[in-house]
Amino acid sequence: MGTSPERMVKGNLLIRFYLTAVVIGCALFPPRPERSRNNEKCASVLSSNKQINVLAKAGAIRFFLADLNRAVDRKGELKLLFPGCFPLAAPTLLYRLKRNGFSICRVLMTDEGLLLTATR
Repeated sequence: MGTSPERMVKGNLLIRFYLTAVVIGCALFPPRPERSRNNEKCASVLSSNKQINVLAKAGAIRFFLADLNRAVDRKGELKLLFPGCFPLAAPTLLYRLKRNGFSICRVLMTDEGLLLTATR
């Protein structure tokens, strides 16, 4: 019986610290879009008719934080879930969104992790 990446992240404290550090680092010092490749799959889930991108690996985090427009849907809404990420990363994510022209920015702490929502 396999475990999902979200469940593995939630249980391992060192992985949670590492992913939080990656989120903070990429939010404050975004990687160049041409250098960040999505080598790792990003899970996409439908939750109450809303598409949410789940970023459970460092490669996916770097890929989407390099260019936030990659995660924006046709309605101009951005929804990203960072499983296991500590709330310490929330202010840096909000800073990054506002610097890139997003409005109605929110970071919610859910049971799964940090849920980042914004509109363009």
